[in-house]
Amino acid sequence: MDYNAKFWKSKAVVRNAENKELKKRINEIKNGRESWKAKYKLKSDEALKYKKELDSIKKKVEKILRK
Repeated sequence: MDYNAKFWKSKAVVRNAENKELKKRINEIKNGRESWKAKYKLKSDEALKYKKELDSIKKKVEKILRK
C-alpha cells in the first residue's frame, strides 16, 4: 500500500470509531430522556389524581359543614 492509502484508511478508522462512540452516546441520551419523560408523566398523573381526590374531600367537608 502506498502512503496515501494508509493515510486515508487510518483517518477512516478513526472516524468510524468516533461515529460508534457518538451513536452510543446518542442512544444513552435518548434512553435518559425517555426515562425522564416516563417519570415526569407518572408524577404528573399522580398529582392530578391526588388533586381530584382532594377536591372531592373538600366538597364532602363543605357539605358536612353546611348541615
